[in-house]
Amino acid sequence: MQDCCPQSGRVPSNLKIDHGPISLLGRFFLAADTAARERGISVYFASLQDLLDVNSANSDSWRPLVPIFQPDLGGATAENTFVMVGKDKDGEVVATQAGRYYDWTDTTLFEEAISLRMFYADPAAALARGDGCTIATPVASTISGRVVFSGAGWYRRDFRGRGLARILPRISRAYAHARWNTDFTISMMADAVIAGGMADRTGYTRIERSSWSCLRWDQCAVVSSGCRCRRCWLIWRPPSA
Repeated sequence: MQDCCPQSGRVPSNLKIDHGPISLLGRFFLAADTAARERGISVYFASLQDLLDVNSANSDSWRPLVPIFQPDLGGATAENTFVMVGKDKDGEVVATQAGRYYDWTDTTLFEEAISLRMFYADPAAALARGDGCTIATPVASTISGRVVFSGAGWYRRDFRGRGLARILPRISRAYAHARWNTDFTISMMADAVIAGGMADRTGYTRIERSSWSCLRWDQCAVVSSGCRCRRCWLIWRPPSA
């Protein structure tokens, strides 16, 4: 069994670099932490329950978490998922970011997505009730190995426009690589988010248009206003890009 990810404490003081160039990564984490503090936040590790609580408390500006980050529904644990939060000067959480690790050594993103194993702790039950996912891009069959899904990104309205989206996702990807020696980091974004330039700001180097089609996910963020289908873009990045 893997060690638990840190559940509390400032990120620079509580992370461990198991993979990658220690000196380079150490300088990066310190520089990124400084950049975040210059924008009004301090970055901490947090628990999955903390993430769920912040998500619930900010439902006016943040849809429910996708199953990937829900312990009961999606199988997220302290061993395979880390959570980072940004706190303001009053200690209030104003930003979040999380990463979920998958060992896909003998499988691929395509196989894990369409089977719903990527999303649900009980994929058979999800399929039986009509949930589903298709993924159209051929690259999904080439993404395998040690993969982290990066998501749960949220910024309180008064902290948007400060450039935090250029910082927290990069800290998250670097930490994922330092912990798990990742082969790929992946995520998904809706059309409007892509159009607003978020993929570029967060530093993803590969974008596959209209790659995901998610059907009847009653308990996740891709369903809104009664819509039963949502197309998203696959965004991804190998460590060297």
